[in-house]
Amino acid sequence: NSIAFDSTGKFYGDSYSLGIMLQDVDVLETIKCTDGVVSMAVLAALSALINIFLFKKRKAQIKLGHITTLLILFFYVTTGVYFYSVGNRMGLSIESVLYGIILPVIALIFNLLAIRGIKKDEKLVRSLDRIR
Repeated sequence: NSIAFDSTGKFYGDSYSLGIMLQDVDVLETIKCTDGVVSMAVLAALSALINIFLFKKRKAQIKLGHITTLLILFFYVTTGVYFYSVGNRMGLSIESVLYGIILPVIALIFNLLAIRGIKKDEKLVRSLDRIR
């Protein structure tokens, strides 16, 4: 972790899932301030993992897929609220965002594709049941 100052005296630190670090010192820990960011990420990951093992129950998979989508969206909401409140409280501003923040978007896209595929499978199974 590093700290840098610009010509106006602003300091820059690194933000992680467990808090904001400036020069290897915890400035504000996420777990102590808002459990929302970490809990939404963990819940979204767990629901996606559980969804894999529900392959015989397509309707339950679709419902859990929608819940996972909501959890990923709530993750972004809680992250935004966290950084907005920390920024106002400490006078910090977000100057750059690294590639890690895009990973939940990729998970969201894959989750929506999975829901669409599960719905197609369910429709196919229903049509085959009608033929019998």
